[in-house]
Amino acid sequence: MKKTTTLATVVAVTLMGSALCHAQAADPKKKQFDKIDADKNGAVTLEEMKAAAKDPAKAEKSFPRLDADKNGSLSLEEWSAGSAKKQKPAAPAAE
Repeated sequence: MKKTTTLATVVAVTLMGSALCHAQAADPKKKQFDKIDADKNGAVTLEEMKAAAKDPAKAEKSFPRLDADKNGSLSLEEWSAGSAKKQKPAAPAAE
């Protein structure tokens, strides 16, 4: 019985980990963040953002707004929160 339980636990944990990896890979915000993160350190600096931007001046202007903790780099969480603010909220449903 113990081997069956252990095997079931290993299978369940493996499947959950696999699902999590696929969910992260499918996230377009993470994909864009990873593309901009040139040195692959998990943070986007102003220089990386300007290098990847079509309009470096616009990137320089928006960077401080996105850098919520004011540490000079953007985490994926800060990047995602900033991207969410750009999207317009849906119109309220008509009653």
